[in-house]
Amino acid sequence: MPATGLQERFERHIESSGLLAGAKRVLVALSGGGDSTALLALLAPWAPRSGVELEAVHVAHGLRGEAGERDAQASRALAARLGVPFTLVRVDVSRDRGLEAGARAARYAALLEAAGERGAGTLVATGHTRDDEAETVLLNLERRAGRARGGIRARRADGVVRPLLPFSRAELRELLSLRELPHNEDETNADERRARNRIRRRVLPALEESSPGAAERLARAGRALDARTAALDRELDAALAAAGARGTGPFPRSLLAALGPEHNARLLLRAASPRSPGRAQVDRVLSRLARGETFEEAFAGRRLRAGPRVVRLV
Repeated sequence: MPATGLQERFERHIESSGLLAGAKRVLVALSGGGDSTALLALLAPWAPRSGVELEAVHVAHGLRGEAGERDAQASRALAARLGVPFTLVRVDVSRDRGLEAGARAARYAALLEAAGERGAGTLVATGHTRDDEAETVLLNLERRAGRARGGIRARRADGVVRPLLPFSRAELRELLSLRELPHNEDETNADERRARNRIRRRVLPALEESSPGAAERLARAGRALDARTAALDRELDAALAAAGARGTGPFPRSLLAALGPEHNARLLLRAASPRSPGRAQVDRVLSRLARGETFEEAFAGRRLRAGPRVVRLV
């Protein structure tokens, strides 16, 4: 869909979704890349008309040297051009969980800390698009997390929102071209040793070529899975409360016997978090239960480990 009328479609989405309802201030996570630049450009005319204070926040990791500094300065210049207050936050990145994961954790921690300092009614908006959601669905399948996770949540419990999920990266780039707004591309996005980059540069374009609209369908499937998972979680929470059990186990045998396969699979995956067992492992246990084996037989040699914990039955 072309970028013509994108501002109007974006504002209709904001209103109909209620994504920013009640917000007093929105902090835009501005990296200087195309997606976050488009997000700021779309929010800049909307915010004053809606009584919302807008602020651009650039988190500098210090990992890319001069290129990172250029991004920071370009972000500052863009915010000034759009008449939006700008804040630069510098962070140190822990490499305990890997560089990419450490940078992501540091970025979100800095953004949420800034939101907390601004006070109640402050949300953090990131520039995730429909393409990002489709990539995430494929990435979760590659990492064997597809049963537990779908796409990208439009709103997290901590106040992070993603207003661009209904829109494609291509139409956002067209918008930037029409408005003559410059943006930078992180050179590390070309590194296909990273799974997401490989999916972005090879897998998804190949799917789109063979089946146009694949990204949109994947994103829709991710949202449907997330909605179903949320419903399962609500039902499981009610069942656990009624049984007097905790979500980490041990679980009464009567509880698993009363629940269906879909609920049991979700329960076991949830209990094993954050180290999710493979879907095949969970399916084998559930299949053995369905064949009439006892819990002891079904779980024999197949305990679902979660760090130091073991999912147990009582």
